[in-house]
Amino acid sequence: MTLLDLASIGSFISGVAVVVTLIFLLLQIRQANLNQRALMQQMRSARTIDTILKESESYFSETFCLASQDSPTMTESQILSFVQAMEATFFNWEDSFLQIKAGTLDATSFESDNNGIRQAASVPAFRVAWRMNRKWYSSGFREYVDKIMDETKSIQPPTLTSAWRAMMSEELARAA
Repeated sequence: MTLLDLASIGSFISGVAVVVTLIFLLLQIRQANLNQRALMQQMRSARTIDTILKESESYFSETFCLASQDSPTMTESQILSFVQAMEATFFNWEDSFLQIKAGTLDATSFESDNNGIRQAASVPAFRVAWRMNRKWYSSGFREYVDKIMDETKSIQPPTLTSAWRAMMSEELARAA
């Protein structure tokens, strides 16, 4: 075997090693991308859960009930509390909106936020909170929410108690 043959074999082995390295690198990049998306989804869920838990605390839940029922007895403090809690929710939704636009959040994850915005858009108190807060958000998110507001009819939703009792009656009837 000549020196030229050995050089050719070495070059071939080097080429194979480069191809194997590139394949390994592509697999690592793919896994890192999946891990990053999973972390973003976990952070999004944690943020949403934290907001929900804060809003379920006694003071907030009473305030939310008063706001959703358009109670004339709401104090300045309760109105501020409701508007700021909605502001936190809007920032949460805007973050998901910006992530979906950047391609870092998948459509399935954003679907729940989209459904939440569409449901909330029918509640007059939510609509008022949006009007009071909308100036703080990116133009793309403002246009997105404004479009949903324009497409959604404002209705006075049933109280949580009446909805609970109706659904509980349905479930008890099914169980019987």
